[in-house]
Amino acid sequence: MNRRHVLAHLQWSSHKLDYGIQAFAREADWTLSFMRNMQDFNLGSTQVDGLLVMPGSNPVDYRALYPKAKIVSLHSVVGNGPDSRFDAAIDVDHEQISRLAADYLSGLGFRRFLGFACKRVEPVVTRIRSFKKYVVAQGGVVGELYLDSWAEQIVVDPRDARARVSRAIRKHGLPLAVYAPEDIYADIFIQVALDLGYRIPEDIAVLGVNNSREVCECCRVPISSIDVNHSRIGYEGARLLDGLMRGEALVQTQVSIPPLTIEKRRSTDDTGESDRAVSAIRHYIREHFAERISLKTVLQDLRVSRSTAFAHFTRATGHPIGQEIMRVRMEHACNLLINSDYKIEVVALMSGYENASAFGRIFKQLYHQTPSDFRQNAQRGGKLDQ
Repeated sequence: MNRRHVLAHLQWSSHKLDYGIQAFAREADWTLSFMRNMQDFNLGSTQVDGLLVMPGSNPVDYRALYPKAKIVSLHSVVGNGPDSRFDAAIDVDHEQISRLAADYLSGLGFRRFLGFACKRVEPVVTRIRSFKKYVVAQGGVVGELYLDSWAEQIVVDPRDARARVSRAIRKHGLPLAVYAPEDIYADIFIQVALDLGYRIPEDIAVLGVNNSREVCECCRVPISSIDVNHSRIGYEGARLLDGLMRGEALVQTQVSIPPLTIEKRRSTDDTGESDRAVSAIRHYIREHFAERISLKTVLQDLRVSRSTAFAHFTRATGHPIGQEIMRVRMEHACNLLINSDYKIEVVALMSGYENASAFGRIFKQLYHQTPSDFRQNAQRGGKLDQ
């Protein structure tokens, strides 16, 4: 067997993205290497079979550098069609992220909203534009504020940031819900608002995006955030590349991954788990359900004892960890069946099942109908029979 040689050429990354790539590479038995900087090796190679790319602001001619490689981008260009530089592209579903934000903040009872960011860059602009659309559709009043500077301004020139945030708050009134389409922007807004004397979340609730724990949990007020699941982007992008290298015909060359969930913290009135072990297990399952995980891998990766996990998790949720894995997978599958036109085989793979038959069998046992019937009933406005 010829082992595939794959290069992850990432001009931006995160530990979650890296994990997703590595998880699939382990399953597929790839020889994998990461490149962080073009200066490390800028002559290319004919030995690379596949290339996973996270494009940055500096344009790169990947096909010239790696002429024999199949290429998958892990960040599709918002608003543009297929890019000839890549054979396929995958990205988070920015529209779904913003809809989730609008639904959540509206559900908390807010009627005044603000989209907040620093620079007008993608996908930030798309996320705020979509958020405003969904808020208006629900009868809310929404504005936007761009500082048009980088994050450092709140320290380098704090008077300007405070003045602009203060004007925006006074203009829209309290109570106010703020949607910051990157966690770092949520952090900035919270710090400025606190310095101005406002209370978080009593006066202003703030929601971020990406669920970067190093930002969300270290902010002066822990930040509620939408988990876009970068590990899933890495994993599904790697799976897409593997199919290309094997010569398989792609069902789609542009794939959008929906967000997972909102991890609630104190910036929107924290209702998170008080038991850290239970919270960690739930977060791990939400992040890795599409992979080949089991009770053994959950306990191994989190370094939680079997007895502690069983006792704490079952007491908190009323069901065991294995059932939680299945519940999250099926919840995700139902969402895909309702809100996408993916084939059943693709829904099965994206929900953590190796084939459509196994997925269909479990789905019918739980919901007493096939996935296809469920999709048709949902389109007709029917309800799920549980």
